[in-house]
Amino acid sequence: MLNQKPISARIQHQTLWEMELETQATGMSRNRILNEGARLYLNLLDTRRAYRSIPYPDDRKKILNGFLKLWFPEAATW
Repeated sequence: MLNQKPISARIQHQTLWEMELETQATGMSRNRILNEGARLYLNLLDTRRAYRSIPYPDDRKKILNGFLKLWFPEAATW
């Protein structure tokens, strides 16, 4: 079963060029780069909303650490 839907998007030349460089460096497909980028962006938006909604510094740190563990694990140290 196909778990994807084809879409059409206009992409800036600079962004496409950077995707091509990443594809050459890692062999990752443009489709995967787009999917991972969309997931990262949407998760960032959700994390920012959660962060803004909570006034407690310790809880905010937990929210940030959760984001870092998922997207930048080598930086999630606190």
